[in-house]
Amino acid sequence: MRWDEWGRCDRGADQDVRAGWGVLPRALVVRRLLERQRAGELSARHVRAVAETVGVSERTVWRWLEQAKATGRAEGPVRQGYVVSDEVWELLGEAGGQCL
Repeated sequence: MRWDEWGRCDRGADQDVRAGWGVLPRALVVRRLLERQRAGELSARHVRAVAETVGVSERTVWRWLEQAKATGRAEGPVRQGYVVSDEVWELLGEAGGQCL
């Protein structure tokens, strides 16, 4: 598999596909953009290319960069899953499964 300077790869059978390209880890593209920014080479064109490649808006990529600078981490936040408690199951059962 070959990668260009932005981490884009050709679509292989082992790749998940999103927006016509292989899905790239957020941390990878954020680190590369931060490197460009530190070198004084980051432009809106770079952000636009990344946004198109990973299938998100340009605003999302700018937000990722701001979060990385604020937290010192290129990875996105860890999401906590929602677990339905026994109490909620009970209430749902009492409502006959209707939760409108």
